[in-house]
Amino acid sequence: MTELSRDQDPFRCMKCGFCMSVCPVYGVDLLEGHVARGRNVLIQMAMDNQISAAEHYREILSYCLLCRRCEAVCPARLSPDQITLQARNQAFEKIGLTRLQSLVNRALLSHRTGLARMIGLVALFPSIASDGKKPLRHLADAANVFSKSVSFPTLSSPILKKRIKRITPPPDDQIARGQVAIFPGCVFEFFQATIGEDIATVLAKAGYEVIYPEGLSCCGQAVHSVGDFKTARTMARRNIDILSSYDRVVTGCATCGSALKAYGQWLSQDQEWQERALVFSEKVADFSEFMADEGYLKEDQSHDPLRVTYHDPCHLRQHQGVTDAPRKILNAMPGLEYIEMENADACCGLGGSFGISHRDISQTIQDKKIEAIKRTGAQAVITSCPGCLMYIMNGVKRHGLPVKVMHIAQLLAD
Repeated sequence: MTELSRDQDPFRCMKCGFCMSVCPVYGVDLLEGHVARGRNVLIQMAMDNQISAAEHYREILSYCLLCRRCEAVCPARLSPDQITLQARNQAFEKIGLTRLQSLVNRALLSHRTGLARMIGLVALFPSIASDGKKPLRHLADAANVFSKSVSFPTLSSPILKKRIKRITPPPDDQIARGQVAIFPGCVFEFFQATIGEDIATVLAKAGYEVIYPEGLSCCGQAVHSVGDFKTARTMARRNIDILSSYDRVVTGCATCGSALKAYGQWLSQDQEWQERALVFSEKVADFSEFMADEGYLKEDQSHDPLRVTYHDPCHLRQHQGVTDAPRKILNAMPGLEYIEMENADACCGLGGSFGISHRDISQTIQDKKIEAIKRTGAQAVITSCPGCLMYIMNGVKRHGLPVKVMHIAQLLAD
């Protein structure tokens, strides 16, 4: 394991228990090993070779959603999610991934489109895609599903690359405001292409020349989260090479945005690449962040009155610190009545493959989110992450709640 920074040193954990008050997993199962305080002790023991970094240890590490809620309340100013990621990387370097995980990671790196098509084909088989209740958040999560009863998302036809031009100009009557490149991510590229199309359309109507870059890799977040830092860094370098020539890079996926902004940290072992990554990350903005910062809120938009609430994706609020921008947009739109949800920043329960590998805990966390939505009386819940979008859709359907679930770009494009 690489040398730890001060905020990544588990030995500095005060064992105060503040993390226990905010951890969504501990709030369900009350197991000490599944909250930052207890996990830090186990990581310390593994570092001192008091316990083996074997499969049971790796299983315990998998119970962290990486939501960062514990970091916000930690008096020692630790980053428990980074401590857990470093521990996962150490376990990966000692015992590796399963053959299936390694195969999927390599396919995601070199054959992303082919892997997406394979998943799309699998979704056609009823025995595997049984009930539409367990969507994947990232292609890399496919490595975790074959031992579970899980349905695959339906492949968009056509995929985003074939829906939009490489360059989408602003309308003729719109004053040009500049140029932006979009980073669609795997989900908007292959499985929710209509939302990816909405993102490009709204940016163009706002006066921007929208560039769809060729040759992008997966953002690398899902691969990085399981501890395969090497593959994640390769993905990061490829994306930096392709996107560094653009002045601004916009993504509608909170998870992708958190990865793109973290590339400097991922590549910290290589000074040249880290410097490039830090410069690149300054250009990256979430879709809602970009639209609000640029002052384009579509205040003249008219539509039927709609009561809405907003769910904060962990990768947007906790990882990127973006909280006001989506609310600014929603409050500026005439006809919308915005209702703040109780614990809007609470995790929806998906957490990538967590929603598959720890299904019961994940659904209990999801139940809390659905109850919070229900109490608002909202007709629609808006979010900025395709994973959260799919998982909240699942929860709304499971609870029979008559509520629309929309990405904020869909609302602006409607």
